[in-house]
Amino acid sequence: MSTLMAISIVVLALIGLGIAAMFLHVVVWLLGAIFGLFIYFIPSIVAAARHHENFLWVLVLNIVLGWSGIAWIILIVWAILGERRAPPLRKLSADVFNPPAR
Repeated sequence: MSTLMAISIVVLALIGLGIAAMFLHVVVWLLGAIFGLFIYFIPSIVAAARHHENFLWVLVLNIVLGWSGIAWIILIVWAILGERRAPPLRKLSADVFNPPAR
């Protein structure tokens, strides 16, 4: 009886380890995918953070051509060196709190 119990405990432990390994495998793949998407969209993130005037073009070209390394490098340079525009909320709040003279 104790041999059967020992075998069943070992089998259940191996099943538990298998489930834990599969879970860890899935978690690692998901974290890798999230990290990969973050790296892929760095030019768009930089353009959005800098309020780039051609943010939509950077985003569209990043989606379409970002997989090629050359286009990704060109897009990140464009996102960093491109013209900035004032954020819409600052402009709106400036107009609300400091109305133009009439």
